[in-house]
Amino acid sequence: MSTVTVDLNDLETLIRRVVREAAHEELASILDYLENEGPDDPARDAELLADALAMSQRYRQSKEGWKSWEDFKKELEAAEAAGELPR
Repeated sequence: MSTVTVDLNDLETLIRRVVREAAHEELASILDYLENEGPDDPARDAELLADALAMSQRYRQSKEGWKSWEDFKKELEAAEAAGELPR
C-alpha cells in the first residue's frame, strides 16, 4: 500500500468539482421532471413532497449525513492541525 499526498487546495478543488457535477445531474433530473410534469395534481404534489422530505431525513440520519461547506472545511482543517491527514 502506498501513500498519496494531496495538496489541500487540490483536494478542495476536487471536492467542489465532484459536488458541482453531482448537483448538476440532480438539478437536470429535477428540471426534466418539471418540464414533463403535466397538469396540476395537488395530491401527487403532496406525495412527492413527502417523499422528498423522507429522503432528506434519511440522508441526515445516515453515517455520511449532510454538512455545510463551512463545517466540512472546519473539520478538514482540524484533522490537518491534529496531523490526521496523510502528508
